[in-house]
Amino acid sequence: MRIKLLSRRYAQAVFDLADEYKIVEQVYQDLVLVRKVFDENRQLRALINNPVLDTFKKVRVLQKIFQPHVHQLTLKFLLLITRKGRENYIMPICDAFDEIYKDFKNILSVRLTTAVEADARFRKEVIEKMTLATKMNIELQEKVEEKMVGGFVLHFNDYQYDASILNELNKLRSVFSHEHYIKKF
Repeated sequence: MRIKLLSRRYAQAVFDLADEYKIVEQVYQDLVLVRKVFDENRQLRALINNPVLDTFKKVRVLQKIFQPHVHQLTLKFLLLITRKGRENYIMPICDAFDEIYKDFKNILSVRLTTAVEADARFRKEVIEKMTLATKMNIELQEKVEEKMVGGFVLHFNDYQYDASILNELNKLRSVFSHEHYIKKF
């Protein structure tokens, strides 16, 4: 809980600063890049989160990697976090910034899980219905899960709409397990 709260505060601070300088888009793209680099490079994560390695070396590594690719504000923010000994919060801060940015832009991330890849018509229909229901711009992420058999599941915020055949089969299994179909005299 503390990590999420602290990450949110740092993310809000950098967002407010980026908004003041009118570079929210740039900082958002930078933090998406930072998140991607950390996700794809386990050695970098291990190096930055290593408590034995001194701060100066961590700062140098971050400068070498990100200086040519990110805005100066983003780089200064990453270096400040590292100098303050909060480098293990970089990924949660990127996630919190993503949430703040999407709230600011009125974007709702929706994950669509299907048994087979959804066609364009179905995707469009899901986006239209979600836009109509939420009055937000929809960012659709797709996931294929073959064990579902058929149907789909929508995940957004803390909600889940399950219209999968697997869910219906589980409901039937639950009903039949109670043996309501046996006549009792």
